[in-house]
Amino acid sequence: MNIICAYPVNLDAVHDVRGEEIAGLSEEDGEAEPKINEKITCIDDLVSALLFCMQNGSGAELLIDRDDMARRIEASFSWHHRLGGNAGIMANVLAARGAMPVLNAPALSQRMAGMIHPYVRLPLQGKLVEPVRAVNEREMVHFVFEFVQGTAVRTGRREVVARKSNRLIATFDPLNSRLCTDSDFDSFCSKNIRSFDGALISGFHLVPNFGFREIYKEKIAQIASWRDGNPELYTHAEMGSFQQPEMMKYLVARLPADSLGLNEDELAMICGPTSGWRRTLESAKWLMRGLGLQRVAIHTRDYILSLMLDLIPAEDEAKALTKGADAAATLAYSGSLEGKPPVGANPTGLKACDEFIGEGATPSGRGAFMAAGEAIATLVPSLRVDHPRFTVGLGDTATATIFHEELKARIAGKKRHSP
Repeated sequence: MNIICAYPVNLDAVHDVRGEEIAGLSEEDGEAEPKINEKITCIDDLVSALLFCMQNGSGAELLIDRDDMARRIEASFSWHHRLGGNAGIMANVLAARGAMPVLNAPALSQRMAGMIHPYVRLPLQGKLVEPVRAVNEREMVHFVFEFVQGTAVRTGRREVVARKSNRLIATFDPLNSRLCTDSDFDSFCSKNIRSFDGALISGFHLVPNFGFREIYKEKIAQIASWRDGNPELYTHAEMGSFQQPEMMKYLVARLPADSLGLNEDELAMICGPTSGWRRTLESAKWLMRGLGLQRVAIHTRDYILSLMLDLIPAEDEAKALTKGADAAATLAYSGSLEGKPPVGANPTGLKACDEFIGEGATPSGRGAFMAAGEAIATLVPSLRVDHPRFTVGLGDTATATIFHEELKARIAGKKRHSP
């Protein structure tokens, strides 16, 4: 199973927020209401955005506007490092499940290559090679501030306590913010597109607000050329934390994809606030109708809900969502895809599934499915993780796992119906 993974891969520098070091950095009196500015131009922008995320239990990803500010942030905290970038994380998950992902990596240092699964392949001079053979010693670093539920930060007379575990990502990345691709990657995908079964595309949220249309048009044209060259290519586009809602609205109206994935914050950005699985399902229906998609998936802390036309059997979609939810929970709980999964389902997710079944859905494993017009809606509760080891990459892990299972079901279906 050959899968294109584009666009971003980077190094994540991760800091576990404790509280006292954040309070000591702020140059303001701490009385202003926390907020998220468009960019991080000073340390107070970083502190304010982090406090906003903690106060709301939400995540965000913001661009750092200058190299010197990035260096100051790097010098102000202690870090541990792991592979980051939507495409890089998803490629690792796919490789661990036995697929052969082909990854775009215009910046790849030796230590980043050592973090990539050895079964991931990178194009080099017309051939596919192991990550360690494609090193170019460039490295893009994203600063990840992870906080756990209950973490407290006091600034002046204000105390902010993290409502839920989540993260703020601060990024200075001139390559991934332009969705740059390696020329070997471009050439290989173009020439060998018929050998691919699917494409996982992401990272559009990293593009700055200024000039985003030109960058998006270039990538939309590339993805369209892949689909023209291989009409059977199953393409999933994963969203992210965009700077402005109009950026996502512009993109999804033009993006040539079969399937669209969002979390609850991203869904609210494009459809307005949602609460509960019924509103989430209605928003998914609106997106599917308006954009002509074959599938929309929303992953939340409590459950994953998908709305899908006749791509694969409903039972297979329920199994795919379950494996995706379990993979993300295992990673959050143990810190490894190979670790021990948590025991027990998310109570809010279970309640949603019970209500879903009460309205006519057919139980399937831990989840259920039912007809929703011409499409099938499937809902699967998440597993319960009270104290996650970390939060970055959980959506990418679920997405890649689900995509792998859906591709397997599609390929099996084609074999059953072939003469």
